[in-house]
Amino acid sequence: MPTAKNGVLDLRDWDFERDGNVLLDGDWQFYWQETKDGVQFSEDLQQSLPKVFLPVPGAWKGQMYQGKPLPGFGYATYKLKVLLPPKLPQLAVHNLDLSSSYRFWLDGKLLHEEGRFSPEPAQAEPSYKPYTGDLPKLGEQAEFIVEISNFHYSKGGFWESSEIGEQSQISAKLNKKYQIISFVAGSIFLWALYHLGLYLMRREDKPSLLISLFSFFLVLRLLTTGERFLTAILPNISMDLLIRLEFSTAYIATGVFAYFYHLVFPMSMGKRSTYFFIFTLTPFIASLVGDVASFSSLALYYQVLLITICLRTMIAIFQAFPYSKTKSVLSLIGFLFIFTTVLNDTFYQNNIINTMNLIPFGFLGFILFQGYILSYDFTRAYRDIEGLKSNLEISNQQLNSLKGGLEDLIVERTKELESSRSKIEQLNEFARTINSTIRLEAILEKAHHYLRAEIDSSTLLLFLVDPIQKRFVLQKAVLDSDSNESMLEKIQSVPLPLDDRAGILFSVYQRKRPFVFKRVKEAQFFDSNERILSIVGKKPGILLPLLSQGRVIALLAIFKHEEKDIFSNENLEITKSIAEAIATSVGNSILIENLNRERNFAEITKIQMEDAKNEISILNDFTKTINTKSDLSHVIEEMFDYIEKNFKIAGVLLQLVDETKKELYSYKIKEPRDVSEEQIKFAKELRLVLNKESGIVYRIFQKQRAYLVSTKRGKPTSRLERDVYRVFPNNPFFIVPLVVQNQVIGMVYFTSFQKENKLQSDLQKRIVGFCDQIAGAVLNSILLQSANLAKRKSDRAKAEIQKLNEFAKRINSLTHLEGILAEIFGFIKQNYEIENCVLFYLDQNDSQFRYLNHSGFTLIDDSTVEFFKQLTFPLEKEGGFVYQCYLRKKYFYMRHVPKSIPFAIDKEVIERSKTKSLLISPLINNDAVVAMAIFGIMDENKVLNKEEIDSIIGVSEHIASAINNSFLLNKIEEERKRSESLLLNILPKNVANELHEKGKVNPVEYENVSMLITGFPGFSQMTGVLTPEELIEGLDLYFSRFDEVIYKYNLEKLKMTGDMFVAAGGLPVGNFTHPIDVCLAALSIREAVEELIKNNTEISFQPSGVMIAIHTGPVVAGVIGKSKFSYDVWGKTVTQTQAIRRAASIPRIHVSEATMEKAKSFFRFEELSEIITYEGETIRVYELISLKDELVDPSTSLPNEQFDKFYTQQKRGARILSK
Repeated sequence: MPTAKNGVLDLRDWDFERDGNVLLDGDWQFYWQETKDGVQFSEDLQQSLPKVFLPVPGAWKGQMYQGKPLPGFGYATYKLKVLLPPKLPQLAVHNLDLSSSYRFWLDGKLLHEEGRFSPEPAQAEPSYKPYTGDLPKLGEQAEFIVEISNFHYSKGGFWESSEIGEQSQISAKLNKKYQIISFVAGSIFLWALYHLGLYLMRREDKPSLLISLFSFFLVLRLLTTGERFLTAILPNISMDLLIRLEFSTAYIATGVFAYFYHLVFPMSMGKRSTYFFIFTLTPFIASLVGDVASFSSLALYYQVLLITICLRTMIAIFQAFPYSKTKSVLSLIGFLFIFTTVLNDTFYQNNIINTMNLIPFGFLGFILFQGYILSYDFTRAYRDIEGLKSNLEISNQQLNSLKGGLEDLIVERTKELESSRSKIEQLNEFARTINSTIRLEAILEKAHHYLRAEIDSSTLLLFLVDPIQKRFVLQKAVLDSDSNESMLEKIQSVPLPLDDRAGILFSVYQRKRPFVFKRVKEAQFFDSNERILSIVGKKPGILLPLLSQGRVIALLAIFKHEEKDIFSNENLEITKSIAEAIATSVGNSILIENLNRERNFAEITKIQMEDAKNEISILNDFTKTINTKSDLSHVIEEMFDYIEKNFKIAGVLLQLVDETKKELYSYKIKEPRDVSEEQIKFAKELRLVLNKESGIVYRIFQKQRAYLVSTKRGKPTSRLERDVYRVFPNNPFFIVPLVVQNQVIGMVYFTSFQKENKLQSDLQKRIVGFCDQIAGAVLNSILLQSANLAKRKSDRAKAEIQKLNEFAKRINSLTHLEGILAEIFGFIKQNYEIENCVLFYLDQNDSQFRYLNHSGFTLIDDSTVEFFKQLTFPLEKEGGFVYQCYLRKKYFYMRHVPKSIPFAIDKEVIERSKTKSLLISPLINNDAVVAMAIFGIMDENKVLNKEEIDSIIGVSEHIASAINNSFLLNKIEEERKRSESLLLNILPKNVANELHEKGKVNPVEYENVSMLITGFPGFSQMTGVLTPEELIEGLDLYFSRFDEVIYKYNLEKLKMTGDMFVAAGGLPVGNFTHPIDVCLAALSIREAVEELIKNNTEISFQPSGVMIAIHTGPVVAGVIGKSKFSYDVWGKTVTQTQAIRRAASIPRIHVSEATMEKAKSFFRFEELSEIITYEGETIRVYELISLKDELVDPSTSLPNEQFDKFYTQQKRGARILSK
């Protein structure tokens, strides 16, 4: 189907009789805040309105118009041109409601008005009714115009499609729609009555009541949407009530529907979800009390909530599948009809798709499957009744049968009870026996005799669970034969770890349930199980867990005599009873054994604690001793003596951590007798970088744990380990980190012992404890030593800072750059013995360092000095070391000149200056490099240390600040001059001087001033056609020429606004020639414009001429603004000049009578008309033609000598008119 494009719908190839109706959809031309008459008026005046096209159907809210989104309220005009085929039948048009009142025009004639269209909110009246009407006879094209105003609904616009077609086809389509809607509404209404009847007959059936209510609301919504059939039933119904019915039916029906599904599927659609949805719907229902615009704006949020409820309902149906599959499937299919149409209506109401409201039709599908569910429930209920009847008959027969055999059953049960009593007495006897002893051997022997008599068992095995060693241990094996000891040894040799490798034993341990062997095939046994069975014999058996306080403490295995024997249920019960009885004894035996073990351990611990107490006392005395000493060397000597005396270890190496270099260095060594000179030298010079290259030492440093390096070593993992293994091939090491507050401060190596087993674990612990105790004392000594060193450095730094402060005061007191540099060079020579220094400043414009000044180099020839003055360092790789220092913002020190220098520029500098070493320091101010200092040292024996370099860098910071301040002073002076020049460019000189001296300008009243204002005809139309670039290009060309003319005739340019150029004569210095000067300037401007039009045909800005307004009278002049000054004039003369200019419509020079009277001796004027000013006064206006003929030189068209004579006379009579 064809659609409109750019406001035109082409139907020339459309046959209405053959192809049917056509929708007027597509892009309509859109005029915001314009009526039909306003659009027509603009077109009559040939004023181009913005061409904007909006899609129909669609609301205008949110559409971008001239860069801004449109609001919901307002009015607009839609226009569409339709190109029609030559032969047309009788056509008709049909459209649904538009939001919210409109007028339908066809070829300039009003076709229909719905509600009352008005641009004024108070006069507009909304109405929502569809319209169908015949169209008049049309030609080859037709123009449809629709004026729409909306001040009631949340969004307005042409939101429904209009349709044109043959009259009979339009009528037939509408009749068919009415029939379908009537059928659907009637069906749903009957369904509602049917379920209401079901509820009245059975009040417990609340789902029937809810589906009935939902159906009633759906019928009402069907009548208030789409064609809105309710308006045909109730023609006088208001739009306000109609919209409230539309929204209320949707809100309430949604809540009823959610509660209906809660009753149908209570297990999956819980109360919380249902009440939450109903609570969420409450604000929407409450909003219906407000105005239509307010509650209709919530429609989108309601649609999101509706889709959420549908999704939750669908999930509930899926969750109900396990409870009622058939009912859930039927409900899901029926609900899919509802859900699909909900999505359709949501997209349709938001103008995403162009269909129609389909929820009532989806509900018909829902009704169909709901009927299936109802029939299914009736059928199932009838079937259940039949089943209950059949079961009742069977139960009666069984009751009669039981009554007859009850006496036989009592006799049989009596015999069973006697047998059970006998077995219970035997078990009680067994329990008394095992409770009289705690020996496991006696208990198992008694259990074996009992089980052999009761179930014919041959073998009994007891496996204890060892949770510490994570394994099963065979505690006792009891057999009929005499081979118990040998069998016990064989089974004990089978490894049984407490994991899957133990096979069935681990499975019973985990599950805590018995396991009968006969049920498992041989192929399914683990290797350990097979070995045990091969020893015992592959006989049927049972494996039972022995539990104590819910924990498996042992496993009891019982085997039969013969392979064909089986374990009956009675056997199983007996073995379980035995296992329960044995479990308590086994638990008690294990507890007693643990108590004995703990008693022995406590005795041993007591002895160890006494030894540890004595050692701690000695260690405390030692700690007190070393804490009183501050010298680190004395502390270490005391530590080595203590180690040799108490641990019998003579060889000790202490390494400390160098935080700066991130390495361990050897601080002190105690040499044993059996160490070679090579080993001593290696230990003293040993430095270990704290990274992976240090191998095992770095791992100890990271883990902060001691480690014993034995003589049985693996392959070295680093070069350092390889060197250690080579120098100390047969020496074991015990390495202990010194840790304080979770930080390693050093490492101690013990290596006097020859055999690894001499250093037992208890000695290792004592050494670690000792190291933990003395670590704090070592750290304190290190800190004190560092503090003394820092104090000495601080004293030196303080003196250095004082010296630098005095230097900074001297250079900051100077303003002249030469004096500053002389002071800098003298300070460097005096304090660092460096005579040669060259300063280069950074030229930002050329991106290079240029020569600034130098000192020294007195022994160098003049050509070399000139070389330095011409030398530049570019900000690129060729800039050498200077560029590298600039990038890194760090100094570069070349201690000795190498044979090979990577950069050519540095090589030439060194060769010419003959320097022996070089220091390059960037001069940084506010984190930016402003200059570069190159210090040349001629003495090859002089080497700068770190402190001297840091001091020079500190001086460099002051140099940078002084140089930067000098540069800033120069810039400030330049900016001051530039500011004064700019001020003179925008203000008269005397005004600028007054502003500069006083900071303000007093307003001045001038009695006689001539104003000149220019303008271009049709400038407003040009702004709508030309681009900003083209417009600015043209105005700049013409206004630049106007500036030349104004300057030539000594006028004061005031401002430029749009196409208006404003100037004045007779201010700020009064004169008698200003009316003549202004008229001369006007003639020159007119001539300049004609010339520019002729010579600049290639530019887009092409005015037809220039309009000039001139008027003379009093004004007040002054300066306004604080940051951007503006010199301007005010008064009646200004507004009257603007009125003259605004009244002009063609290119002329319009002069007021006041100016004409003062200039008529020099110029020719023609009377034009009278105008009314803004103040309501009448002014007579004249056209300035030219200079008088007798005052013009015919050969040049310029003023002649006679003009100059008159002009001079006029000028001599001038006087100051200001007051």
